[in-house]
Amino acid sequence: MTRLLVVNQYYAPDLASSGQLLAELCEALAASGMEVHVVASQPSYTEGAAPAAEFEVLNSVNVHRVSVGGSVGRERMRTRAAGYVKFMFNAWNKARALARKLKPDTVLTLSNPPSVGLIGAQVSQMINARYVYVLYDIHPDVVIATGFTKVPAPAVWAWHKMNHYILKRADTVIVPGQAMVDTLVQNKGVPRDRVEVIPNWGRPEIGVAPKSKALRREIGVDEGELMLLYAGNIGIQQQLDPILDAAGELKNDGVKFIFLGDGARREELTQRAERKRLSNVSFLGFQPEERFRSILSSADACLVTLQPGMDRLSAPSRAYTFLSAGQPLIAMMSPDAELAQMMSETDVGWNVLDGHELAKLARFLKRDTLELEKRGLNARALYDERFTKSRVSQEYIDLLSGS
Repeated sequence: MTRLLVVNQYYAPDLASSGQLLAELCEALAASGMEVHVVASQPSYTEGAAPAAEFEVLNSVNVHRVSVGGSVGRERMRTRAAGYVKFMFNAWNKARALARKLKPDTVLTLSNPPSVGLIGAQVSQMINARYVYVLYDIHPDVVIATGFTKVPAPAVWAWHKMNHYILKRADTVIVPGQAMVDTLVQNKGVPRDRVEVIPNWGRPEIGVAPKSKALRREIGVDEGELMLLYAGNIGIQQQLDPILDAAGELKNDGVKFIFLGDGARREELTQRAERKRLSNVSFLGFQPEERFRSILSSADACLVTLQPGMDRLSAPSRAYTFLSAGQPLIAMMSPDAELAQMMSETDVGWNVLDGHELAKLARFLKRDTLELEKRGLNARALYDERFTKSRVSQEYIDLLSGS
């Protein structure tokens, strides 16, 4: 039996998308016959998160949780950093003890926090186990590329050195997109044969369902209006200002923009929408999963955005959820981006370059609902062909079991 030790700060029931994806992956691995042990923190992604058991078996996964003290939530950078430090110290001790006791065949980490790979590299070396590093975002490159916050040069140097050490120690690095492979090979010196591409799946997976007129009315979408949904991180990697630019052009055109989620830029964008009196824009925050599913199914199309060049450092994982619901995509990113090219090849949506193009497209789609329906059907067909949880999980199972 393959025995796996997984280390990541976030794990369900934490709301972090990486923790939710990790939980579903670990459950699929356990269902395949692997013995899976996870070292994670007490729920800490959001303030007020309820504590969980120090140890429990969830859907056949052995979950070991460590304390981060009172450092709960991500709203303040100081709190987040303190949580990282406490998690690293306590997770290192827990992972080392479990590794000596269990002798796992493989140690796997994600990158929450960015330093957690140090635990994977050290523990795997200590017991001569394989180390697999799952990398959803390449840092600090993301922070530097977006210019969202100034990181002191010595900190950037140390961060790069740490990443170099982790990547050098990893036997396999898994990334969700081919463009990220090129970055690791060309810029980070990772041998090509040690990098694997395994995409994410929709989290949650949502089947095609009819639109709810009652729910649309409840969230302020009148009958006959076009509802464009942005759901995900309202953060530094996304192009979000052009969406508000488009909303400004479409004030009187019967197009509503709904934002679900939270992130570093939500307050700033909310204030801008209020200043511009954009009554056709609503920020609804995080939603319970069932309500999220209903809102997503009731949209007419979904927005996916990335800053130019960001596909080499990250992947827009929420796009897979949209595809699973049979929703056509409206992307705003470089035409050379991996997702934009896939959309062009499979006819599941449109790519626009700025707010004006988005407004022009919205006016066209409001008149041509048949085009929306056609691309929505293509979206679900593409998801079934390439991105279902069962299909992607099997790729992990094959890789980790050595089959």
